Amino acid sequence: MQKTPCSRFPARRLAISLALMLSALPAAHALEIQLPPETASYQPSELPGYRLVQQNCMTCHSAQYVSTQPQSLGRAYWDATVKKMKTAFGAPLRDEDIPVMADYLVRTYGAERQTTAAAAVSPAPAASAKPAPAKAHDASSLLAANNCLACHAVDKKVVGPAFHDVAAKYAGQADAVSTVMRSIRAGGSGKWGSVPMPPFADVSDADLRELAGWVLGR
Repeated sequence: MQKTPCSRFPARRLAISLALMLSALPAAHALEIQLPPETASYQPSELPGYRLVQQNCMTCHSAQYVSTQPQSLGRAYWDATVKKMKTAFGAPLRDEDIPVMADYLVRTYGAERQTTAAAAVSPAPAASAKPAPAKAHDASSLLAANNCLACHAVDKKVVGPAFHDVAAKYAGQADAVSTVMRSIRAGGSGKWGSVPMPPFADVSDADLRELAGWVLGR
């Protein structure tokens, strides 16, 4: 009995069978890879650069990068890194803020962190009297001081939601002001998209209430 080409070549027969089976399957979907969101936050500090870093850096990425850098890196490295964010990537940084941000980074993550940690152990002098509650600033100055308009606009989405959309979402809710106050103070992500909003923990209650009321009135 004469053998067919396929019976004489089992490997070829197997390959043909596999090809026929695969051709009957639906087209494969493109592989989707979803990385976990970056959630590492910057180390809180009384240094003025901490607030600037929170406002300007967390809008695009977390603290994952700085926390993995060698702790021996000096002030010149961090100054150059912050400058690169402006010159190479277009970050809206003021020139006078760059050395302030670099100071926070080198004293928190870089070569000068030991002296900063030692200074933090020293007890602070006792306050002579309890300070009076802070008076709220007007909304326009608060928006400027906290760089809110870098990520928000009144009537359109920028990085974060439009103020008009926030007002519409919480319209008619009795706890709207306190809800927005908590969102500003704690920051977070997921309510309006995947880009995290940095926390503004050092804004006073009076200023938070002023900001929340202004946003809800848009």
